[in-house]
This record gives sequence, structure tokens and C-alpha cells, in this order.
Amino acid sequence: MAEKSFSDTDRVSGQSITELNNALKDQFLGGEGFASMDGISAKIFPSVFAAIQNCLQKPLQKHPRYTDVKFVWSGSTSEGVNIPNMSRGAGGKVEMELEMDILCVFRGIEVGTTASSPIVMVEQEGTTKGYFLLYVNSPDYRQKWGHFCTIPSSPKRIGEMYLNPLLVVEDMYKQIEHIFGQIPLLKDQFKLEFNPPAVTLRLGGFDNVVVSCDLVVALELPLTKLPKGFFPWLQDQPKWLAEDAMQHFRNDNLHLVGKCSSRGQERVEWRLSYNRLELGLLREIQSKIPFAITCYRIFKSIRYWHLNHPGILHSYYLKMIFLRACHNYPVSSWAEGQMAPNILGLLDDLFHCLATHHLPSYFFPGCNLIEGVHPDFIFTSLQTLSKIRRDPMQHIIKLSR
Repeated sequence: MAEKSFSDTDRVSGQSITELNNALKDQFLGGEGFASMDGISAKIFPSVFAAIQNCLQKPLQKHPRYTDVKFVWSGSTSEGVNIPNMSRGAGGKVEMELEMDILCVFRGIEVGTTASSPIVMVEQEGTTKGYFLLYVNSPDYRQKWGHFCTIPSSPKRIGEMYLNPLLVVEDMYKQIEHIFGQIPLLKDQFKLEFNPPAVTLRLGGFDNVVVSCDLVVALELPLTKLPKGFFPWLQDQPKWLAEDAMQHFRNDNLHLVGKCSSRGQERVEWRLSYNRLELGLLREIQSKIPFAITCYRIFKSIRYWHLNHPGILHSYYLKMIFLRACHNYPVSSWAEGQMAPNILGLLDDLFHCLATHHLPSYFFPGCNLIEGVHPDFIFTSLQTLSKIRRDPMQHIIKLSR
């Protein structure tokens, strides 16, 4: 039996990189790969989003507070990289739950960082980078949105008002509940749930597939409203990104979504969201580096099958690690013959982030996404990740718990 070449040996597991690469190709490139899942997604998601637009967005816009509201499809289903939640139902048949994110964007609310802005973004000392309070500054806005604000109780802070995302999403839920009462078809097709900071719609009716849609309150934030130097990614974009694409990104909007940091105050905090940039970048990668997207989806599958417990590793964290890897390594490194090294590299990057308790946002490195996570949870994830790395053939190819 011939000895394995040292250069062909994964130094963590001792397994052959060539053998692992061939197994990955057979599993994910041969046969259907992700094609079956993509076929289901292409059939379901556009029609679901169109139905929600027609049945909810348009009626909402008739309300004075919601005149400028626009639904924006975001998240992994819009990016074409979703991994469904799977289980076995009666008779052993596989059932899938597909998760869909929709931003309910209040385009008429103007947010900025200057003292003259109707709503001013305020960084609070001790709060994770990328999270803000929204100080309601304009008298007109105070009159219109005062009922959806938190007012500090301290006598020293008389007159301060901060937009409360939970009150806004509660009002949105009530408006949607009212629309459900007027359109019986919606009640028949969707189950409505109040899950702050989101409103959730659950839709069945497909063959063993359930779609769960989270509607999240969001505000638009043009890049031009950010202070100079606040967004370093603009000066350090990937070398493979064309200038016309970069110019398009500069003209696009960021969003502020009603989500608080791990140690934050859910009634006043808003998180900076780069969803439009993420969508644009992943589409560029799909066009220029398609094998990178395959590696990313396998990376996400590993998380689903092995790293879902104790629930600290959100899919979004893997996206940040993947985008940084695409930024740092040349296009030529993401080839069919390099799938195994790339996937192992992504796992090693994740291990490093957990071991150092520092997983930075790709767009805003000053934001540590796992700040505040209990060390015991991180240690549990590290133990599981270590098992995967010691036997990638077993854990990645078979993808079974």
C-alpha cells in the first residue's frame, strides 16, 4: 500500500485531502447536489414573497403611518444559499421548514448622525459596536412617533425620546392582524404569530414543506449619512470586485433593524444591517467564484448538522467568516480541486474565532459578534468543532448527527 504524500495529508486529522476532496465532489457536485433544494426554493419563495407584498404591504400602505413602507426580501433565501431545517414526519417522510426574512422598511423615517437629523443615531458607552439608540429630534417626528418612544425616567433627561422598536413591531402586528380579519384567505393560508422583535407568518400547503417568514421592522440609512471613516470596508473592498459593482454598493442603503445586542436594552437598541451589501456580494461571488458558494453551503450544512447546540452559532456568523475568506484569498484558490482545503480552512477560521472569543463583523471589524456569549457555550461548540476536524470524512461527507 502506497504511503500518503505529506503534502496531501490534513495535519489535524491525518486524512488524505485528495480523498476528502473526491468524496466532497461525489456528494455535493455529483448527482443533484444542492439542485433539488434550489428547485424547491425557486418554486416557493418568489411566489410567497409576491403574495405577502400583495396581501399585506399594499393594505398596510393605506394606513397613515405605513404610507412609505416597503417590504424587502433579505437573508439566505434571497441570496440563494439557504439550508432548510429538516425532520422526519409520520411514516419517515422528510419534512422541511424553510425560513424567510423580510424587512418592513419605513422609508419615510429619516435617520442621520448630525444634530439637525430628524432622528439621530447615538452610540451608547459600553454597548457593542454597530448598535445604536435612535434619538427622536424633530418636533414633527415627536408628534407622529411619540407613542412609539421610550422616555427616560431620570429628571436629568427630561425631554429625551428614543424610538422603541418593540412598540413599532407591536403596532405592525396589530395592523396585520386587522388585515387578516378583513381577508379570510390570509387566515386560511397563514398562521400569524407575534415574536418580538419580529412578526412571524407560517405557511403550509406545500408537499412536506413549511415556510416561516419573519417580518422585521427596519429603517433606511444611506451610506452618505455615515460619518467619514465609520465604514472602513469602503476603502478596503475585495480585489476581485469590479468598480461598477462597488459604485452600485456605494449608492445603496444600509438598514437599521430593531434588534439589540447580547447585553443591550431591547426597547431602545437598533442594529446596523448590511443586508443589501451581503446580497450584492454573494451574487458577485456566485458569478465570479461559484465553487466558493458551494463551499459556503457545505460550511452551513455542517453547522446545521453538528453545531446547532447550544445555539450560539448563528448562520450569519458563518457568512461573516466566509466573506472575509473570499476577501483574503485569491479567486484561483476557490477551485473544484481545492474544495476540501477551503472547507477545512473555514472550519479552522471558525475554531480560531471561538478560541479567541472574537468573531468580527466582516464589514465592521470593531463589532465582535460573540461578545457576551457565555464561555461554557463557546467551549461546548469548540469541543464539537474539534471532533469534526479530527474526522472530517465522517462528519462532513455523511452529514449525520
